[in-house]
Amino acid sequence: MHYTHSRLSRTLNTYFRCSGDSLNNYLRYTGRLICLIICLATLNACSVFETQPRLPDSDKHYDWASVEPQLRELTHWSLFGKLGVRTPEESITIAINKWDQAEDQFEIDLSSTFFGLGSSKLFGTSDFLSIFQSGEQPLSSFEPDKLVEEALGIPLPLSYLSSWIKALPVENLTYTQKVNEQGLPEVMVQDNWTLTFSHYRTDYDPPLPGKIKLENKRIRMILAVKEWTLP
Repeated sequence: MHYTHSRLSRTLNTYFRCSGDSLNNYLRYTGRLICLIICLATLNACSVFETQPRLPDSDKHYDWASVEPQLRELTHWSLFGKLGVRTPEESITIAINKWDQAEDQFEIDLSSTFFGLGSSKLFGTSDFLSIFQSGEQPLSSFEPDKLVEEALGIPLPLSYLSSWIKALPVENLTYTQKVNEQGLPEVMVQDNWTLTFSHYRTDYDPPLPGKIKLENKRIRMILAVKEWTLP
């Protein structure tokens, strides 16, 4: 009996000693794993909250006297985006599916219930406009702005937009202008319209605005360009 008890004691001591070693090893391994997880989590958190780098050329300063002639020479371009229109009576959003400009000629593909169901196409120049709507007779006029107002009910300065959309004043009309910190037009007042330019795409040469706000006493519009296509 004594032998059995002694043997059992030695066996238990050995078991608990081995178990203790295994437990210590396990705890050391678990501790290291937890430390590794915490370090990785910290690094991930740093990458998530790290300040995003500024866009290239965001601090570049431009000489408007040099940029303006470049924009005048940019006579072929296309874009797509949207136009938001707000009047005292209603607010409307118009999708600009395509706007192709070649010299003074333009083709604009729009879609909105504002023009009636379906899409509408505008073809013309600063001196002539035709509006084609699905299921309707075409409307044409040698007074584009007047036709737009009569057909759509808003005073859209269509004959000016090919210049204004590039942050250019319409030639032969008086205007005032304020530039931003980069030397590019920020606010321009011309022909009773106040225009505000922002979100410049400085990766284009010359730089082009991505957002134009147009306001007068009767209406406010925001033209957001999603993408420019240059030759």
